[in-house]
Amino acid sequence: MKRKKVALLLTGMMIAAMTASMVGCGSSEVAPAGSSAGGEGVSAEAEGGPGGPGEMDKTPVEGQIGSWNGGGTDASTIGGNDYDYDAALFVTAEGIDEAESSTDRISGGSYDASVAEGITIEDSESGDNGVMVVDTEYTIKNSIFNFLTNADGTDTCDFSGKGTVLAAFGENAKLTVEDSEIHTSGVATMPVFADSGSVVSLHNVTLQSDGGTLYKDYLNTPDQQLMVAPPWILGIMGTARGTNMEGDDTTTNVTDSETSAGAWAVLSTDAGSNMYLNVYNTSLTLNNQDESAAAALQADGGQISETLDNPYTENYGSGYGTYAIGNAVETFAGSELNVGTYATIFTGGTATYTDIKAGETYDLKNSAGETTETYEAQEDKNTVINSDTFGFMFHQGENNIAIENGTEVNSAYTTFLVKTGSSDETMTATVDDSAIKNGGVLIQVMDNDDATTGGMMDADDPANTNGGQMNFKPVHEESAGFTTDAAEAAEQVQTFTFTNGTYEGNIYNASGSDGLNGSALNVTLGEGAVLNGAAASTSAIHVSYDGSVALKADGGYAFDNADDAAAYADQYQLTSYSINEYFNMGQVANMINDNGANAVNMTLEKDAVWNVAATSAVSSLTISDDAQVVIPNDVTLTVAGKDYTGTTLKAGDL
Repeated sequence: MKRKKVALLLTGMMIAAMTASMVGCGSSEVAPAGSSAGGEGVSAEAEGGPGGPGEMDKTPVEGQIGSWNGGGTDASTIGGNDYDYDAALFVTAEGIDEAESSTDRISGGSYDASVAEGITIEDSESGDNGVMVVDTEYTIKNSIFNFLTNADGTDTCDFSGKGTVLAAFGENAKLTVEDSEIHTSGVATMPVFADSGSVVSLHNVTLQSDGGTLYKDYLNTPDQQLMVAPPWILGIMGTARGTNMEGDDTTTNVTDSETSAGAWAVLSTDAGSNMYLNVYNTSLTLNNQDESAAAALQADGGQISETLDNPYTENYGSGYGTYAIGNAVETFAGSELNVGTYATIFTGGTATYTDIKAGETYDLKNSAGETTETYEAQEDKNTVINSDTFGFMFHQGENNIAIENGTEVNSAYTTFLVKTGSSDETMTATVDDSAIKNGGVLIQVMDNDDATTGGMMDADDPANTNGGQMNFKPVHEESAGFTTDAAEAAEQVQTFTFTNGTYEGNIYNASGSDGLNGSALNVTLGEGAVLNGAAASTSAIHVSYDGSVALKADGGYAFDNADDAAAYADQYQLTSYSINEYFNMGQVANMINDNGANAVNMTLEKDAVWNVAATSAVSSLTISDDAQVVIPNDVTLTVAGKDYTGTTLKAGDL
C-alpha cells in the first residue's frame, strides 16, 4: 500500500533558518539548549528556574498547520517528524485532498467532502492519522476506529496531533463525531486532537486510549519537544491521553459519552490559551490501577523501567481527568470522573462541577461567548468524582474552582491540594450544596514540590543522556524532621468559601516549610455551612505510603507535640525518593507550626458552624451573625496566641 504523507511543512527557506538539531516530541535526539517549552508541569518562570525553561513561543511558522511549533518539521531533512502526517482522509475547505489521503485504509460505509458515515479504519502502523480536518466543517457518524499500535513515542506526538485518530485544525474547523467508537494503543496515540481555534464536538462517543511502552532512552521532561509521558513531579505516570486541546480559543464539547485512558490523562488541555472544555453527561475514567499491568511503562534499561506499583491507585489508573492551563474554562455537568490521582490539575484555569436537569437545555460556549452546541438533558444527574488519592491539585498561575448543585467529591486522601511558593500560584474556590469526602484532610497548602525537587538536571549531570537542562532531576530530597524556621510571606493568597453543606476534614497551611515563600489561607464558612475538622498553620514533610495510611487511620490530624512528630518522622518521612516512587509527591504529614508566613484566617458568617475536631491554631477568627465555633473540653483552639477550650464562641466573644 502506498503511503501518502501530508506535506504541511516549512518552506525550504524556513528550513534553512532552523537549527538543524531541532526535533519533535518523542525523538531521542537532543533539543537545542535554551529552546523554550511550556505546558504541563512547566513553570512560567525564567529558564533555569524551579519549574522549567519557560513559556513556548506558539507563533505558527509558514506552511505549518497547528499552533505548536516546538517540534520537528520535515522528517526527511531535520530529524523530527511531528508534522509528517499520514492521514487516511485529509479534508480542507476545498474538499478531500486525494493526493494527501490514504483512502485505501478506509473500509465500509461512505464518505464525501462533508460527512463520513459507517466507515471503519483499522490501523496498526505507529504514527498514522485517521481523519484530519483543516479549516472546514466535517461530520463523522456511526463509525469505528481501531488504532492498536506498538508506538513507543519516537514517531508520535500528542502536541502536534501526529498519530492521532481524529484531528481538527484552524478557527474555521468544526469536527462533529456522533455514535462512534475510537480505541487506540501505543505511546502518545490519541483518539482526538483539537487545535488552533477549532471546535470538536463528541456526541455519544466511546473513546479508549491504552498507551504503550516508552522507548528505552526517554528521560522524564517538561519540554514539549520531547515529552511523551507526564512530568513525574506531578505525582503521576503513564503514556496515554484520551484527547488533547491546544491553541488559542479552541473548544471541545463532549456529551453523552464514555471516555477513558490507561494512565496519564483522559481529557487534556495544553500549550494554548482561552480554551473551553464542555463535558455533559459523560464519564471520564483512568483504567489501569497498576500502571504497568497492560504493558511495561518503559523498555528495559530505561529511566522508569523499574517503576514501583502505585500503592494509592487501588481502583483507577495514575493521572488526572482533565488539565486546566492557559486560562482554560472547563465545565463538568452531570458527569462522572473516576481517577487514580486527581480529578483536575490546575495550572492557570477555571473549572465548574455542577448538575444537569431533565428537559433543560444548556448552551455550550466558546471563548468568545458564542454558543457552539446546545445540549438538552434527558435526566437529572449530579457530577460525581471518585479519586483514589486527591480531589484537585493547584500548582501554577491563577486558578478558580466552583463545586455546586449536589456534586460529590470522594477522594481517599486530601480533597484540595494547593502547592504554592513558586509560579505565582493562587486559587479561589467556592463550594456550595455539595458532598465532600476525604481521608481526613479537606485543604492542604504546602510548598510546591515542582520547585523543592530542584527542577532540571545540570547539563553535565553524569546521568544525562538526553539534554540535561530539558529533563527533571529524578530524585526528591529534603531535610530530616519538621522545620520550625521562619519563612517570608508572598503576596499570593488562597481563598475558600463553603456554603450549604456539611464539610468534613482538616485545613492545614504548611507553605514556607521547605524554603519557599509562605502563602496566606483564607477560609470562609457561610450560610448553611458546617465544618467538622481542625485548622492550623503547620510544617510539613513528605511521607511514605505507610505513613499516609497511618495518618488517615488517625483522622489526618496534625501533630501538636514535637516529640510525637519527631518519632513519626523517624519512622515515615521520605528524606529522599526517586522518580520510580513518583506517587509520593504531595503526600505529607503536618505538625502545628506558625512560621510567620503561613497564616490561616477563618471567617464564619450567617448560621455557619465550625465544630473544632482537634488541636487548632489560626492567625485570625472572625465570627458574625448567628455563626458559632464549638470547641469541646478536650480540644484547644488557639487564635492569635490566645487559647480557647470547652466553649462555644459567637459573634462578639473575641
